[in-house]
Amino acid sequence: MADLSCFATKENADEGIVVPVKIDGVKIPLALKIFGSDSDVVRDYERSRIRKLGLGKKGKSDLDEDDIEELLDDEEGVLCRIGGLWSYDWKKRAVVKDDPVILDGKTLSCDKDSYEYLIEKMPAIKDWVRTQSNDRSNFLSAGKKN
Repeated sequence: MADLSCFATKENADEGIVVPVKIDGVKIPLALKIFGSDSDVVRDYERSRIRKLGLGKKGKSDLDEDDIEELLDDEEGVLCRIGGLWSYDWKKRAVVKDDPVILDGKTLSCDKDSYEYLIEKMPAIKDWVRTQSNDRSNFLSAGKKN
């Protein structure tokens, strides 16, 4: 019998996973809850974007340059993938929930305004979030093996 349960990613994608942030080899004292690209929240958002761009309607069967540029710079597409943020202790390899996250003197919370501020001040987070969300191995029930 081949039990494929450990390869199921949908439930974890919907619940989200907490991932410590490491950008270009630099460990950031921050962990983000990331929803997977297979999650309902991300898929619903992407379907709404496709409808907004008018794809599938009479006369529009593909994306033009402006559509592609808009999709690549889509902040909302990143924001819908973030479900929380916390301080992270890399030595202990643990989230520190009672330690505030501060960026340029502003205390960040688990809300959209804070996520927007984070990606405005740290643009590399946008690409990192998309990469983590799209990497299905992050959402394996058995956990990612590196």
